[in-house]
Amino acid sequence: MNRTKSEDMIFKDIRILVVDDEEILAWSIETELKANGAEVLACNSLRSALAGFNSLNPDLAICDLRLPDGSGMELLKKWRQEKPDMPVIMITAHGAVESAVDSLRFGAFDYLQKPFDMKSLVAAAKRAAEMSTLRQKVSRLSGHEKPREAVNIIGDSKVTEALREKLRKVAASQSDTVFILGASGTGKELAARAIHEWSDRKRAPFVEINCASIPENLLESELFGFEKGAFTDARERKLGLFEMAQDGTIFLDEIGEMPLKIQAKLLRALEYRRFKRLGGVRDISFTARIVAATNRNVLQEINEGRFRSDLYYRLSAIPIFLPDLCKRSEDIPQLAIHFAESIARTQGKDAPKITSKALHKLMSHSWPGNIRELKNIIQRTMVFHDENQIKPEDIAFDTDIMELGEPTKALSQSQPMAVPAAKSSDVEDGQWTLPDSGLNLEDLEKRLLQEALEKARHNQTKAAALLGISRHTFRYRLEKYDLAQA
Repeated sequence: MNRTKSEDMIFKDIRILVVDDEEILAWSIETELKANGAEVLACNSLRSALAGFNSLNPDLAICDLRLPDGSGMELLKKWRQEKPDMPVIMITAHGAVESAVDSLRFGAFDYLQKPFDMKSLVAAAKRAAEMSTLRQKVSRLSGHEKPREAVNIIGDSKVTEALREKLRKVAASQSDTVFILGASGTGKELAARAIHEWSDRKRAPFVEINCASIPENLLESELFGFEKGAFTDARERKLGLFEMAQDGTIFLDEIGEMPLKIQAKLLRALEYRRFKRLGGVRDISFTARIVAATNRNVLQEINEGRFRSDLYYRLSAIPIFLPDLCKRSEDIPQLAIHFAESIARTQGKDAPKITSKALHKLMSHSWPGNIRELKNIIQRTMVFHDENQIKPEDIAFDTDIMELGEPTKALSQSQPMAVPAAKSSDVEDGQWTLPDSGLNLEDLEKRLLQEALEKARHNQTKAAALLGISRHTFRYRLEKYDLAQA
């Protein structure tokens, strides 16, 4: 058969291990693959295949189910542990198709039934080689080929300890779907990475996609891939995330933004652990764990017809709720110091010290933007205050900037100003205004705390409610101004 030069290079730089006890068949497969540019090692037994795997370090394997000294299924299971990214094509004799189908459940890429023609084998091997190449690319892009910094859920509060324990239990489980719920900035991506890194899937790819950032007409092809000719610009086959992440983890961020049409296809894939490429007719199995996340109220989205209830119940078998930062305020000092050190490291300089008063100020904030807001504020502070320490007056919250156009000027005054008398009537209906003479913000805050305590007859819960803050924040501010025993 005459081949063009491009056809000869189908398997350029691809190493293939062939295992079959029929020596003539193994030789024929080896010859055909070598003619297409592959580096091939043919073995005729389980024992020689184990040695061949170690010496060749193959990119893919083609293995008979029945071997004279064992089962190809044994090799498949061993290879899935030692090299989970490597696709394996199983070969089965007529009448053993059920065993071949079982091999798919254990992670085989595909199977061929004897007798088969070489054209079918080359086509299957080409698909497997594409898978292997793309997985290696994903691994490089996501850092799987170099040591990565360990996932660290920072904080020693009881809330954070409980969260860490839950993530570790989920990671160790065999659950194939996890649903992470929480407000923006609470660390949903970090939680998803922790589930992956703390599991036995950590050697396989972690791939992520933001469902809100990709148009509907592209999202399906990103998830499931497409066949050549599936649409006008489909000039060649493309593998999607579901194929690239075999045995690993797929993180679907902002799944609440996913169009209903794609939700239906995702549900089918999750139910049957199979999918079709866009324009394809062949079912493809996948073994990746799906971790989905959203900051939306899913039940409300279901009631308003924007999210499928059946998809929610399929995903939410293992739900994880991430707490707002204000619910774990004891962790704020540790988080702030971590961000300061991390940012300083990227800038090649020493991290500034955050004074105790600055940490107190950070702990008293309500943090509507959660951990993301805290990181941004630390970064902003380090940019505008290039000193060896961060003081309270250096910190400007987003609310300060939005309301005043710049950080609160009162915070930067070196001399305290006289505090005018503040009556409750002055602030009714939001009509209170800053006096022309200015004021000292800390003295005003102290006075408001005292007045709230008096009005609530020293019931701290009621006093906190009068000021619109949590009891924890109220207690912290009492301690800050030495009013705890007042």
